[in-house]
Amino acid sequence: MTIEEIDLYKLGAEDVLRYLPQGERAACKARSWSEFAQMLIDGVARAVECEAIPLRMAAALDAVLSLDVRLPESDPMQQKVTEGLVELNSPDEKDPVLLTGNSVVTHRILRLIFDAARVPAFLVVVDTNGLTADNAVAAGAFTPMAVMKAITDSGIAARSSSRRIIIPGLAHASKSAIERITRWTAEVGPVSGFELPMYLLTER
Repeated sequence: MTIEEIDLYKLGAEDVLRYLPQGERAACKARSWSEFAQMLIDGVARAVECEAIPLRMAAALDAVLSLDVRLPESDPMQQKVTEGLVELNSPDEKDPVLLTGNSVVTHRILRLIFDAARVPAFLVVVDTNGLTADNAVAAGAFTPMAVMKAITDSGIAARSSSRRIIIPGLAHASKSAIERITRWTAEVGPVSGFELPMYLLTER
């Protein structure tokens, strides 16, 4: 049986930099925010130690960067989650709605990330035949019709006051088609699931 490596799309310093203050002198003995971002990645600094970073954002950064997720290889025939709608951290009707596939691996990682960061969100689950988001996009499984079915079957319209859904960054090419078919506003989110809590905090 073929074994495939899983790309976890872990954060780099350039990703972290997007969520740090701009144009201000960096704290924590760093000469620049770029340097401080690398210090966070290297684990030699903590975001909560920098007063210039909003506390909730700092806590999310530290929580996500402290995760040690190791999935070196996997069977390409991924198991599927059965839920059509997943609630993370008790979201309410104003919290963001995310679109994701039904890979067990994807959901395990997203739960770890969101449990650590404590950011609420809804996950609408698209049937991608158990493929992770990157493989689903490459295989053509992340289709606008599949997204429409997922939105309808999940009942998210009755749970959310928004008609905005955040799609994975790798599915950016489907944005217009998803909007046309679903009548929801599709926003292209980050490629990395590890970036999602910080991305969502900038939206609130």
